[in-house]
Amino acid sequence: MYNRRNFLTTLGLAGLSGAAFPHTVKDTFTIPDELNGKSGVKITDLKTYILPRAILVKIETNAGVTGWGESSPNNTHLIRTFIETDMKERVIGRDPFDVEPIWDELFWYNHDLGPAGALPYAIAGIDLALWDIKGKILKQPVYNLLGGSYQKEFLTYGGFGIYGGTVSIEEAKEKALNLVEKGFKVIKLRMQIREYNLNPIPDYTLKYYAAVREALPDDVELFVDPNEGYTASRAIQIGKELQEMGMKYFESPCPLENHKDTAAVVEELDIPVLAGEKCYTRWQFRDLILQGNPDVIQPDLIKSGGITEVKKIAALGQTFFKTMAPHNTKPTLGTAAALHLMASSSNFGPFIEFIETELYGPVLSVFDNQVEFRDGKLIVPEDPGLGLHVNEKKLLSIAE
Repeated sequence: MYNRRNFLTTLGLAGLSGAAFPHTVKDTFTIPDELNGKSGVKITDLKTYILPRAILVKIETNAGVTGWGESSPNNTHLIRTFIETDMKERVIGRDPFDVEPIWDELFWYNHDLGPAGALPYAIAGIDLALWDIKGKILKQPVYNLLGGSYQKEFLTYGGFGIYGGTVSIEEAKEKALNLVEKGFKVIKLRMQIREYNLNPIPDYTLKYYAAVREALPDDVELFVDPNEGYTASRAIQIGKELQEMGMKYFESPCPLENHKDTAAVVEELDIPVLAGEKCYTRWQFRDLILQGNPDVIQPDLIKSGGITEVKKIAALGQTFFKTMAPHNTKPTLGTAAALHLMASSSNFGPFIEFIETELYGPVLSVFDNQVEFRDGKLIVPEDPGLGLHVNEKKLLSIAE
C-alpha cells in the first residue's frame, strides 16, 4: 500500500528544493514519518481575516503547511460568521486532501439555508485554502493537480463602472485611456443598470459607448455590461446598435431570473453573449446553459464554491461546447485560483477579467508577491499551491 511518502518518492518530488520554487513556504518540506499511514496530514485550525474589500481564510495543518483562500467579500461579517460558527468545526481534524468530501459536507449540511450566495461564497475560501495546501505539500502549482496546462497566459480585460451616470463621459474616457496605458487590450464598460432599474429612461449606454469608443485606439476592444438591466426586447435593440458600432461582446444583458430573455438575445444578435456571474453552482449553470444558451459562461471562483465546484462547471461547459471566461473581481487569491483553473481547462474563453488594482491597496500590501500582469495578459503563477505568499505580519497589522 502506498502512503503519501511513497507517492512523493515515486513522483520524484520528495527531494525537490527551493531552487525550483524560490518562494516555497518550507523549502525542504517532507511529510514526517509520524504523519504518514493511517493518520496522515490533518487540519488543526482555521481562521478568517477581514480586510477592506476582502476576506481571507487561513487553514493550518499538523504538517506545518498553511493554506490561504479567499471568499467573496459581500457582507464580510456574515461570511466570517458562516465559516467560523459552522464550517470550521466540520473542517478541523480532516485530511486536507479530502477536498471533495469536505466540499460536499459543507454544502449539503447547509443546503436548506439556500444553495446560492453566502453558502458557496463561504465554501470558496476554504476550498481555495485546501488546494493551496495540496500544492504546497506536493510542491506543485495547482494547475498541475487539476490536470496540467493548456496555456499559461490569458488575455485580460479591465473595466470600470459609471455609477448611475455620476461618472461623466469625460471621466469615463479618461478611465478607459488609463487602462490602455496600463497595457489592457480589451476594456469593459459597466453600465450598472441592475435588475431593479430595468430598461431605464433615459438610457445612456449608447452615448457612453460611442464617446469611449472614439477615444480609444483602434486596436483596443470595448464592450458593454448592462449588469442584467434589460428585458429581451431592449437588450436586442441596444445590442444591435452596439453591434453596428463595432462591439464584439455583450455581457449579462438580462436578469439571471429570466433565462428565456437571455436566450432571445442570443438568438437575435450576431456577437457572443456572456452570462453567469450570478450563477453559483453546477445546477444553476446547467439551467443557464439549457434555458439561456449563452455563448460564454462566467463562473466566479470565490462566489461559486471555489476550484472544486468550478472545475465541474468548466466540464459542464465542455459538454455543451461553451467557452468559459471567469468573472473575476478580486486581484489576489481569487485571480490566482481562476488562472490555475483556466490553465487546466480546454474551454478557456476569449479573456479573463482583472479588477482595478488601485482600489485594493490594503489587500495587495499583505502579499509578498502579486499575480503578474504583462502586455495585456495575466500570467499563471508557478510557485507551489496557488502561488501567492501572505505576509502575516502585515496582515495582522491591518486585518479585523
